[in-house]
Amino acid sequence: MPTTQPSTSRDVANRFWLGRRVLVAGGTHGFGLVLARQLAGRGARLLLVGRSSAGVRAAIAACESAAAATGQPGEGLHGLAADLAQPGEGDRAVAVCQERLGGLDSLFFCIGRSGRTAVLKLPTDEFRAAIEVNLITAIEISQAAADPICHAGGELVYIGSLAGKLVTPAMGAYAVGKSALAAFADAVRLEVSPRGGRVLLVSPGPIHRHPEPTAKNGGGFHRYDDEVARHGLSAEVAAPGGGASIKLLDPEGLATEVLEACRQGRVELTRPWKASLLAGLIEWFPAWGRRLLARFTATSAALED
Repeated sequence: MPTTQPSTSRDVANRFWLGRRVLVAGGTHGFGLVLARQLAGRGARLLLVGRSSAGVRAAIAACESAAAATGQPGEGLHGLAADLAQPGEGDRAVAVCQERLGGLDSLFFCIGRSGRTAVLKLPTDEFRAAIEVNLITAIEISQAAADPICHAGGELVYIGSLAGKLVTPAMGAYAVGKSALAAFADAVRLEVSPRGGRVLLVSPGPIHRHPEPTAKNGGGFHRYDDEVARHGLSAEVAAPGGGASIKLLDPEGLATEVLEACRQGRVELTRPWKASLLAGLIEWFPAWGRRLLARFTATSAALED
């Protein structure tokens, strides 16, 4: 009789996503695109949402390549240009997803924007913009996606930030936006869990990225230079993580962890893992925990796995 090879943990993880209908908001660049490529490589059917039509087309091509590299047919890969900050666009994205994919099992919300600011000098409209992009863009699409995801027994996944747990110098406005997103994710969980849905909040530290040249600064690690100069901040805070002594996360490894956390039904994933311990210390021992946090915003020992 023929023998069958035992399934590996990777086989099990891949089968979980095979044919799954997934909407990736912010799936055309950065970590959202890394997640989208891995999902495509596992056979998921995708709707990628981004603000640029050109970006959407490029992301679909990248996902097709990822699918082909793993022997997947690359079918069911779609894109939509939409600005989720505009009323009605979240509803439209979910409607298009259900029309093209025949339903919705998972929502990955990967939209956000960091910055370097001094909150006591930040104009109100800029503070409002930080909250808009990091929180408000999640609301309408989550409201629209909740019913079909609960019906499918799926998940809503929010890519937050370590800044939503640990407030460090020059990142106050971003921290406010991501803290609000974390609270929103908890509130969504309370409402969808009794109906069969799940919520995962991912709180990563700075993720390694290739420098993205711009007309002004010539490299991704200098993208905050204008803000630093405008707010009169120390040049060190322009570095990833606001200059905190922290190891940059590998995006591919993090994406694998996120997808596995979904499969396991986890409610939260914080990386590096030691950061979750530090956040807990601040919760229980506020003064002592914040003094410890201050050490990691200097040039001393790195906070890493």
